[in-house]
Amino acid sequence: MGLLSKFFGLFKPKLAMIACSYGYSSSHGYYKDAWNQDTFRAIVDTIATHAAKGKVRHIRIDEDGKTKEIIHNSKFDKLLNSKPNPIMSAFEFKYRFFAQLEVKGTAIAYIKWDGTDPAMIMPVDYQNFDIREVIGGGYAVEFDDIDGKRTYLPLEDCIAVRKFYNTDLAAGDDNRPVLDVLDMAHAADEGFKESLETANKIRGIYKHKKAMLDNEDVEKSRKEFEKRFADAAKSGGIIGIDSMEDFTPLTLTNYSANAAQSKEISNRLYSFLHTPEEIVQSKYSETVGQAWYESVIEPLWQAFSEALTNASFTQREKDVGNRLIVTGGVMMGTSLQTRIQVIAQAKEIGLLTINEQRELLGYNPIEGGDVREVSLNYVNANKQSEYQVGKSDDKSNNKTEDENND
Repeated sequence: MGLLSKFFGLFKPKLAMIACSYGYSSSHGYYKDAWNQDTFRAIVDTIATHAAKGKVRHIRIDEDGKTKEIIHNSKFDKLLNSKPNPIMSAFEFKYRFFAQLEVKGTAIAYIKWDGTDPAMIMPVDYQNFDIREVIGGGYAVEFDDIDGKRTYLPLEDCIAVRKFYNTDLAAGDDNRPVLDVLDMAHAADEGFKESLETANKIRGIYKHKKAMLDNEDVEKSRKEFEKRFADAAKSGGIIGIDSMEDFTPLTLTNYSANAAQSKEISNRLYSFLHTPEEIVQSKYSETVGQAWYESVIEPLWQAFSEALTNASFTQREKDVGNRLIVTGGVMMGTSLQTRIQVIAQAKEIGLLTINEQRELLGYNPIEGGDVREVSLNYVNANKQSEYQVGKSDDKSNNKTEDENND
């Protein structure tokens, strides 16, 4: 039994005998081969690293979908932003979840409950899985873990996010479209390796001018020359040869896939994962960084937020507005000058708290910094004339003034 499997507990549902399966068949090799390719792993590492920076917040929304309350002491916040389970930090859990999503096409995590409170959240490491209907109502996730052990989990307690969601009902599609690209990358790497080894081993052509030598004598002469060559490399570098020998040095080129071909292979991986090379190498401009954040990271956070909310709250709890959202990193990739400009514009209207401003500048939060300060230079446009003459619209004050006049 795998280490993570021990945390799942015992759940043995009576599965319904249904003719069709929701189904997901996955070959372990598909995502293993992808993860073991250096460019592919570098891209996934970049996506997972930035996505893992997101902070989970428990909020309540009103009927119009606007935030009316932030639940600061939520146990979901503590789990997902501190320590979701005994063996992972919050960053590690989120990194693993998003990496699994990019590599396998479906990421699953399981919420283990202690009564009505979440006790821990564990990632589900699977080789393949299915969603099965349970007799009496509900659904179960049936999966084989990395050790081949079949396990069942209640679907309602599972956080599941899918990408390329088109073929199967249970799961998103995997990375098979780029397997040919990965094969080409592997072939290019192997070709370069063999070319490099050949170029390092072949030093030149040895020719013996003495006629009528048989093969054994030629081989013996070559080996004797190799010994002199090696001895010369250790002491002075001068090789002695007689008049019947000739040596022509060779300089071999490391022939392999040319630069344009290798670049094309890498570009196809960057395109497939929607992540430009500049992002992976941390050389991106503000424009590229913001575009990538909005097109890649934000959708991941939205999908994760919805899956978290659905697995964490009952329908009644959702009806009264409970939501889990993922936020953070909005100014990712921007320069210090841009952040200062944003703070200067935002502080006048109290858009950011003091700690939010400090976070943008890379400083630690301070005590009492979770307050918003606003300028008194702004008033309600509909009441600006009253503000100018100092008139109050408070009914109690008006009543007092009328009584005093009497």
